[in-house]
Amino acid sequence: MADTAGPDPDVPPERARLTVGTILAAHGVQGEFKVRLQTDDPEHLLTLKRIYLGDEAAPRTVLGARLHAGNALMRVQGISSPDTVERLRGTALRIRGTDARPLASNEYFLYQMVGLDAFDEAGNRLGRVTDVMETGANDVLVIAPEDGPDMLLPSHPDVVLEMDPAAGRIVVRPLTYYGEQESTSP
Repeated sequence: MADTAGPDPDVPPERARLTVGTILAAHGVQGEFKVRLQTDDPEHLLTLKRIYLGDEAAPRTVLGARLHAGNALMRVQGISSPDTVERLRGTALRIRGTDARPLASNEYFLYQMVGLDAFDEAGNRLGRVTDVMETGANDVLVIAPEDGPDMLLPSHPDVVLEMDPAAGRIVVRPLTYYGEQESTSP
């Protein structure tokens, strides 16, 4: 998952800290900094009033945010010089789950997929979701079986048929490639 580990999959969204970006570099001399975005809703970032730097226990007030050239530019309480920004380069910016854009029905945070037991449509256990890779087109689920190589499946409605984090399971339709025979067991 991106460059930072997500919350523990058992953490409810309202208690989670979600990474929305990473500090890249200073922008100007007033403490503004460039942020590499790690969110599917950059516009929502502009509405935030508070943000956590790395693992800090207390949030900082967002003094300003704007989108620029595929990144964000931000000013945050307590950062007033390029030197301070330089010391924070690579630091993850996190928000509380309650500050995230509300999820639609059947929509989940990526971290909630990690740890789910994966089953095919016939009910055969395929393994456990161990990671979600963000590729740009579709996120890719990494499913580790009991034995054998990891299975990589796109997080796409034709492949991910059902997801129930509360029950700890996901139902997927494994891909069949040309020349392979369909299998009814993992």
